Amino acid sequence: MVVNDPNRDRMGLHSYLEFNQSYSTMTSLQLPDEFWLDDRAFDDDEESRHVYSVSQLNGDIRLILEDNFTPVWVEGEISTLRTPASGHSYFTLKDERSQLKAVLFRRQRTALQYQPQEGDRVLCNGRISLYEPRGDYQIIVSSLELQGVGELWRAFTKLKEKLEREGLFKPERKKTIPQLPRTLALITSATGAAVHDILQVVRRRFAGVEIIVVPVTVQGERAAGEIVAALERVNRYWHERIDTVILARGGGSYEDLQPFNDELVARAIAAGTIPLISAVGHEIDFTIADFVADLRAPTPSAAAELVIANRSEIVDRLHHLHQRLAQIGRYRITQERRRLQMLALALERGGETVLLRRQNFVELKARFGTAMLSRLRLVRQNLKICEYRLEQASPGLRVKPLFAEIDLQEQRLKQAMRYLLAGKRQLITAHSDRLKAGSPLAVLARGYSVVEKIENNKVVSKSSDLAVGDQLRLRLHQGQAWCRVEKIDE
Repeated sequence: MVVNDPNRDRMGLHSYLEFNQSYSTMTSLQLPDEFWLDDRAFDDDEESRHVYSVSQLNGDIRLILEDNFTPVWVEGEISTLRTPASGHSYFTLKDERSQLKAVLFRRQRTALQYQPQEGDRVLCNGRISLYEPRGDYQIIVSSLELQGVGELWRAFTKLKEKLEREGLFKPERKKTIPQLPRTLALITSATGAAVHDILQVVRRRFAGVEIIVVPVTVQGERAAGEIVAALERVNRYWHERIDTVILARGGGSYEDLQPFNDELVARAIAAGTIPLISAVGHEIDFTIADFVADLRAPTPSAAAELVIANRSEIVDRLHHLHQRLAQIGRYRITQERRRLQMLALALERGGETVLLRRQNFVELKARFGTAMLSRLRLVRQNLKICEYRLEQASPGLRVKPLFAEIDLQEQRLKQAMRYLLAGKRQLITAHSDRLKAGSPLAVLARGYSVVEKIENNKVVSKSSDLAVGDQLRLRLHQGQAWCRVEKIDE
């Protein structure tokens, strides 16, 4: 279904008026006589025929374009931008229907405050010319102004790359859309064309679906906040009732679709627990919401067709399933009837066999009981023999006589250790007495002292090491004394 958009109609009329104006300008040009075809162009007389070379024709066309077109202003979107080592920028200006080659020389590009970027919508001022070697019609740009949409495009690309790195676009996180939901939530403008298109499709395909319309603003500064609030409210309070959510809006300009390129809206969609279909704009329009949603529909009407199965298709499938079920049921009944007939025949013939098998079972049971009793008696006898042999081979019988020997050896070892320790104590006492006799402390106890110079802590052993006035420290047997040299006797 095509939705009439007044903005698009106005844009089409504006482009149409520009085309008529350009066409009038072209028809008012004063072109040379040889540029127009007349009967002389088909004259076989070589003297009346003027033959152009390709270079001459391109040169004349270039002069016509440059002489008759004053500098013009052209608005369009930058595409296929490239800037080689020469520093000149080559790109294409395009709109919805046409494109124009453009060149921005290095001198003009370095003088611009704004540097052109891929996807920017710009306003160019320049002169029309022809590049003769290739015959390309182009505009030589002298000034370039950003119109604003390019900034939105860069923000869109940056946000898309960020969310893609975080994994919000991965297929494995997408939820499955139910084929026939019981309740459908529609988040859109209550007065827009999208809600009417979806309701019309639902009524045509399957009128039994309950639809809850959550009205929000889909354009302007408040739109993103209202959409986030609606998504949170639906997923928090109605998640048990609603099976599918459709986020929709009709067509519009790139600026009109900006609420659906908001990061908060994208994260609210990703955080939702209910499967969501994004149906924003026309088929050629893509928003961040389309990439995050579980399913993207080209239009609101297509979203309704994707989520609501056709009534006739459901009826046909139910009829087909009913036929298959009846056919399978008849086949199973036939198979079970045949199996019961064969079982009944087997029971009639197997009565005597069952009686014979029962007698054999009784005999085998008696024989089995007798054999088990005999086997148990034999096992008990073998067990007693094994217990007796185990007792005779017990290590305790061999270890018990060794306990007395161990006690005797322990007493001998203790006595030998006492003798050895007594001898060692006597030896230690003798050595200690010798050490005390040769100790310097014992010498000091007999009245001697150690003389040290205080300035270097060296022991003085001869008078030549002293000088009058030296400070000395005397180490006595008990305590110390400090003195000063008054006189030295060699």
